[in-house]
Amino acid sequence: STIAVASYAKALTTDGLVRIDNVLSPHLADQLRDYLCDLRARSTAAIEKGEVQDSQERFADVLLNQNRCDLKIPLGPQPVHEALFDLLATETSIVRNVIEHVFESFEGIGKDAELWELNCFMSNSGARRQLVHADNVCLEPIVGLKSEMEPIVLTCFVALQDIDASMGPTVWMPGTHTLDAHNRFFETGKDTASTRTDVYSPKDEILQSSKAVLGTIPKGACVIFDPRVLHCAGGNTHPDPMHTRALFYVSFKNPKIDNPGCPSTSGYGVATAGITMEELIQDLRAEREGQPTKRLQLISCFP
Repeated sequence: STIAVASYAKALTTDGLVRIDNVLSPHLADQLRDYLCDLRARSTAAIEKGEVQDSQERFADVLLNQNRCDLKIPLGPQPVHEALFDLLATETSIVRNVIEHVFESFEGIGKDAELWELNCFMSNSGARRQLVHADNVCLEPIVGLKSEMEPIVLTCFVALQDIDASMGPTVWMPGTHTLDAHNRFFETGKDTASTRTDVYSPKDEILQSSKAVLGTIPKGACVIFDPRVLHCAGGNTHPDPMHTRALFYVSFKNPKIDNPGCPSTSGYGVATAGITMEELIQDLRAEREGQPTKRLQLISCFP
C-alpha cells in the first residue's frame, strides 16, 4: 500500500536501512541460489584452469575473502531475470516503490535511478567477521544533493535461504550514514564534540554507542540499505562447511550523481550500461511477453 511504502521509505531515509519480508518467492530464491552456487563453482574452476586470467572478471574484492566471496552476476540467465522480475517488475513491487519513493522525496526522478550493482555475497563456515566499514565513505557534502540524508546509492540484499546467527549475518549500525558519523568513525579530525586529551577515540566512541542490528532474516526477505551505513559481515560458524550463505544484491545509483565515489563491484558491463530502473523493468516485462529488447541483449551474458 501507499502508506506502507511511505513508512518503509521514511525508515530507510532516517535509519539508513529497512527490512521487508517476502519480496522474493521461495521457489525463485531456491532457483537463483542453485544457479549462483553453480556459477561460483564454475567461475572458480575457470580461474584455476587459467581460462579466466583476471579473477576480478568473476569476483569483486571483498574484505577477508577466505571462505567468502562477492560473485559478479551476469544479466541474462533465466534464474537472474526471473528473480529480478519478481523483485522489481511486478505491478505491486514494494522494493521498486520504496527505492523510487526515497529518491523522489529529495526531488529526484526515482524511475531514472541507474542499475549499479548485480552480485551475490557468499560465505561458508570459517569465514571470519569483517571489520566495520562503509561501502560509500562520505566526509563532505556532495554537490547537487538536496541534503546529506539523500542517498547516493541504495542497495537491496535478498536472502536466498534462511539466515541464522551461525551463518555470519550482516551487522548494521542504523543512523551512521551521516557526515558526522563518518567523520567521527574515520577520525578525520573534524569532530569537535569532545575536548578530551587522553586516549579518546571518536571511532571507538561511535562503535560503543551505536546500536547494532543483526541481519537474521528468512528466505525471500530483504534489507534495503544506504551503503554509507556502517556495517560488517559476521563470522560464519555454521556446522556444515558446505552450506553457503548467499545474499543476492542489486544496487541503484542516484540519477543526480555521475560518480557515486566508489567503484561498482559489478561485472559483465552492468554498471557501464547506464540502464535505468524503468528501462530494466520495461525490458524484463517485454522479455516475459516473448519480445526481448536489444538494450537488454547488449548487456546480457550467459556463462
